[in-house]
Amino acid sequence: MDYILIDAPMTFEDRSENFGYFIPYNLYILDYNLRYAGYKGRLLIDDNEVNDFFSDKNKQVPSLIGISSTTYSRFNAIKIIKKAKVCFPNSKVITGGVHFGNCPEDAIKQIPEIDIVVRGEGDEVIIDLMKNALGEIPLDKINGITYRDKEGCIVSLGNRLIVESIGDVSFMDQNFQKEYFETNWLHKRMKIPALNVLTGRGCPHKCIFCSVAGIKNRKYSVKSVVDFIEKIVNKFGIKGIRFEDDSLTMDSSYIVNICDEIRKRNLNIIWYCQSRANIDLQILRDMYEGGCRFISVGLESASPKIQKILGKNISNEHVLQFAQRCSEVGINCYVYTIASLPEETPDDLQMTIDFAQSLRKKYGTGVGRMMVATIYPGTKLENIAIEKGILQRNFSWNKSYYNKINTEYDQVPYIPIYIEHITPEIYKKASKAMRVNYALSLSVIDLMKVSYEQLFIKKDISLKKKLHIGFTIIAKKMKNLII
Repeated sequence: MDYILIDAPMTFEDRSENFGYFIPYNLYILDYNLRYAGYKGRLLIDDNEVNDFFSDKNKQVPSLIGISSTTYSRFNAIKIIKKAKVCFPNSKVITGGVHFGNCPEDAIKQIPEIDIVVRGEGDEVIIDLMKNALGEIPLDKINGITYRDKEGCIVSLGNRLIVESIGDVSFMDQNFQKEYFETNWLHKRMKIPALNVLTGRGCPHKCIFCSVAGIKNRKYSVKSVVDFIEKIVNKFGIKGIRFEDDSLTMDSSYIVNICDEIRKRNLNIIWYCQSRANIDLQILRDMYEGGCRFISVGLESASPKIQKILGKNISNEHVLQFAQRCSEVGINCYVYTIASLPEETPDDLQMTIDFAQSLRKKYGTGVGRMMVATIYPGTKLENIAIEKGILQRNFSWNKSYYNKINTEYDQVPYIPIYIEHITPEIYKKASKAMRVNYALSLSVIDLMKVSYEQLFIKKDISLKKKLHIGFTIIAKKMKNLII
């Protein structure tokens, strides 16, 4: 066996927040390229496959072990890395992805079991790394990687790797299993099995909180994307598609062509996507006719001061026009908001709450749970946090981390958050207002479904708080009905 590729699994809670199973496209690409080059190996993408492999007494020894991770799953990834090195001390252990690839020196320093970190996209370099693992080429001839030299010094060669042409989705020739989609919902409001799809990579915009900000956007061909969708739809009978691109609608002609191709093939699907608000609003009609029924757009903050700091170039007027157009064509629009951003005051946060309420009243727009500003490696927000002392200059992304105060902001305790002027008390008040606002945008039936989930399934806040919010919603709903 030449290689093993592992997608470090998220916890159940994190996975459910992301609507179930998400296809690790990056590892599928690496697996395809390695197989195409004539190497033999396996791709392990869930807990059972990983555990079964390491517990197999007759397992073959791979020359290369590649492990990818998000920041949320990094500690699970580190456990797998350590286990891999114990089981296969002579195998090259390689990491990458949005977490390790954005803090490579820290990863090499803190985790001695890691041999090499890939910085950026590994499509092409994976072949050179495979050759190195087989003793065919030396590491100092490979760009875009970080590793230890013979003296133990950390070495970083070349710039972050970006593949100019990403071709098509021929790499998605894997044999998927039906259970991948059975709990992978299209949307909270429509729990039908769905397939996660990426139509390309990169985002040229420079939002301060994003790990892939400022990376050239590249697309797969329309035909190959719809071919892949059609194949999965026909094989498994699924009716939902979740386009996971950071901004599917960036290129108007591209998304219109996707919609045209879906209609031509009579694919009976409905889909969800994310978008920026400052797009050609005329394409929303084409999107509806092509099956789009749910769309999310980032507002983050309604304060002009904070909008400028965020670097999104999105105004309140953009979001208002976007929400209005969605309402006109019949697409359910949802708006993302973030609290505790750099320099944000309680007054700035109140602007966001007021704006969210106006969106609901005018266009029925859903503005739900308000997230707290979360810090990720490689982002401008990380640099700001270090400059302001919110993160220590020697902060390590790969050492044990637990911050109890995170739970006061409805965030898991093992990811650093940006806390400056918004106290837990201010955040809780704002979060309650946003939850109530979202509930008031729901129909009575949807409200009952959401209430059941919030009261008896989700555990992000206490039952006492849930009941208090619930009674507030009922009182306001009854008031609206009477008026």
